[in-house]
Amino acid sequence: MNVIKALELPLRRHAGTVTLLALACLEAQAMSERRVGDHLSLALPIGTLAVEAWRGDWEGAWQLTQTFALTTGVAELLKKTTGVTRPDGMGDNSFPSGHAARAFSAASYVHVRHGIEAAWPLYLAATYVGHTRVQAKRHRWSEVAVSAGLAYGFARWRVEPLGAKAEVAVLGDGVFVSLRWQP
Repeated sequence: MNVIKALELPLRRHAGTVTLLALACLEAQAMSERRVGDHLSLALPIGTLAVEAWRGDWEGAWQLTQTFALTTGVAELLKKTTGVTRPDGMGDNSFPSGHAARAFSAASYVHVRHGIEAAWPLYLAATYVGHTRVQAKRHRWSEVAVSAGLAYGFARWRVEPLGAKAEVAVLGDGVFVSLRWQP
């Protein structure tokens, strides 16, 4: 299978995401790399929310909102309590990256909800956001990685994959949880 054929289906299914990324790339010509990362860190979750609303997936939109709020909330709490100095020496709120937390919350949501085929362009864009923060000497790669881990962890906790239905049954002294996948 050639690369074009392999990319055709995910690109067709997620034209909105690809369009957002293309617009961000065009905007990059007019702005510094750091400013592109700033904008992209917000465009990814807002664009993902807009796509879910356009699809009418209000449950998914709510799960994205929860993932975003938890990820960014915990990132901000850690920034205020850990006191890690930024690589450029300007402030003690480096750990973890808030920009990366925002961007990876959207990518992680899409990964858990829709699969890696839909999420890889968002992961690529979120990694680029992290790159812009490292290049600007505002963060270290380890801080970007922690933000990505937070986002993925909260997405795994709050997001239900499409087609999955959780069932809970109490059996004697224990609880039994199962996931049932529907095509």
